[in-house]
Amino acid sequence: MTKTDLGEMSATELGAAYARGAASPVEAVQAALERIARFDGAVNAFVYVVEEAALAEARASEARWKAGTPLSPIDGVPATIKELTRVKGIPCRKGSVLGETDPSPTDLEIVTKLRAAGTPILGTTTSPEFGWKGLTDSPIGGNTLNPWDVSRASGGSSGGAAVAAALNMGVLHEGSDGAGSIRIPAAFCGVFGIKPTFGWVPSTAPTGLFELAHRGPLTRNVEDSGLFLNAVAGPSPNALYGRSPAQVPDFAAACRRGPEGVRGLRIGFARTLHGAPVAPAVAAAIDRAAARMADLGAIVEEADPGFASPQKALLDLWYAAQAWAIEQVDPTPAQLAALDPGFLSITEQGRLLSARDYIAADQTRAALKVTMAKFHARYDALMLPTMPLTAFEAGVDVPPGSGMTEWTDWSPFTYPFNMTEQPAVSVNCGFDPQGLPIGLQFVGRWFEDETVLALAAAYQAAYAEPVPAAPRG
Repeated sequence: MTKTDLGEMSATELGAAYARGAASPVEAVQAALERIARFDGAVNAFVYVVEEAALAEARASEARWKAGTPLSPIDGVPATIKELTRVKGIPCRKGSVLGETDPSPTDLEIVTKLRAAGTPILGTTTSPEFGWKGLTDSPIGGNTLNPWDVSRASGGSSGGAAVAAALNMGVLHEGSDGAGSIRIPAAFCGVFGIKPTFGWVPSTAPTGLFELAHRGPLTRNVEDSGLFLNAVAGPSPNALYGRSPAQVPDFAAACRRGPEGVRGLRIGFARTLHGAPVAPAVAAAIDRAAARMADLGAIVEEADPGFASPQKALLDLWYAAQAWAIEQVDPTPAQLAALDPGFLSITEQGRLLSARDYIAADQTRAALKVTMAKFHARYDALMLPTMPLTAFEAGVDVPPGSGMTEWTDWSPFTYPFNMTEQPAVSVNCGFDPQGLPIGLQFVGRWFEDETVLALAAAYQAAYAEPVPAAPRG
């Protein structure tokens, strides 16, 4: 079916329309801004919208397309940036009273690369304070709500990006993922998200999370994320942590392999990890997805990677990093009192950790990397649920009545692969009886992101799921 609504189009579709003169970047940015005006009041996905700047960038892109000199296939495709990422001209609020209130004088390198590809920046999307949890609410930003049911959580910490992707308020959405923060909201909101292998996207901002903290895209479809990665991946002399190989693949091309991208690949299928309970509707959807992957030609075998829960190690690394982040700001007592109590609590716990605690946690991380390397000697990818449950009530840190105390209790399948630095994606594979999306996760070998992109793209092409026409609730 040919789409005529620019606000519904993908990056690939927009680029083709620009090339044949059927649409302009100005019209596409206007359509995105109209969708933000229409939908965002119900879901609260944006912190700042910079309409005039986005339109100016769109006019420059329009001139390039008319001259036949676009900067890239995504020239003129509207994009958003997570509020934890520095964007010139926009205050870097970080979801917190500790964030900056003056417009940033510079872009982070990932934003610089997107601008070099010609993408107009619409604004910044919401995050919890300093991205501290797998949900998106903060004392200064309020609650970001799920477009499938606005009484439910969007997930986080890239919740604003995922909600914007689900409603196509812009097409390309930058997120970050330190323990699941791209994949959790992708699963809850029914969109695609990839945490690339650490190193592909240069890590150019100081962070106490070090190699845990990946940046990557959230989009409605898989190929758009491949186009995003083509624009931002590759070596950089500014990288503070990790390194990228010199040869960068064509990520978008991997998304276009079709069934050939699946046929013959060996997939280890795990219904759970280390015995974590999985909701029946999620389990049924993942079993169905495994059968579908086999029908597409993959060799699917049940296989448990065989590691114990690394939650304690992850939390030690996480809490120490957040304690360090707050100390860089040197907050006043009044500012500390204004923080999310959960965020303040973990930073206080982080301050009590010793260097020995940190080393022990990092040794657990090192051993986990070896375990997964051995797993991938047998399998091209691991397939498992992204989340063991679907989106729960908004405004709480754990599902009511669950007995859980940490947000990582309900997200046991995401953070292990931050610790290993592997590529991991989430793609929608169905809905629960309440109409809430279910995420299917693929995890690949280091720097073989093309494999998980190809798997997700083939699955999405064969078994496409709907996207929300408007916020529901």
